Amino acid sequence: MSKRIAGPEIERLIQLLAKVPGLGPRSARRAALHLIKKKEQLLEPLAAAMGEAVDKVRICSTCGNVDTSDPCMICT
Repeated sequence: MSKRIAGPEIERLIQLLAKVPGLGPRSARRAALHLIKKKEQLLEPLAAAMGEAVDKVRICSTCGNVDTSDPCMICT
């Protein structure tokens, strides 16, 4: 496990980003710090888009596709 060098909120962001496929701990740390440095241009819009996705994205009960409606656009 890597040494903690930031506050708990930043460390949590890094830990969660490290769970994304293709991002290890070092890449997640770089991505998190980049997002934080570009807060208005990247972090805030990304957080808003993720919140919207949590509210609106569904799994199609027919085919398992990811969409904003159930059934999805393919199945309708």
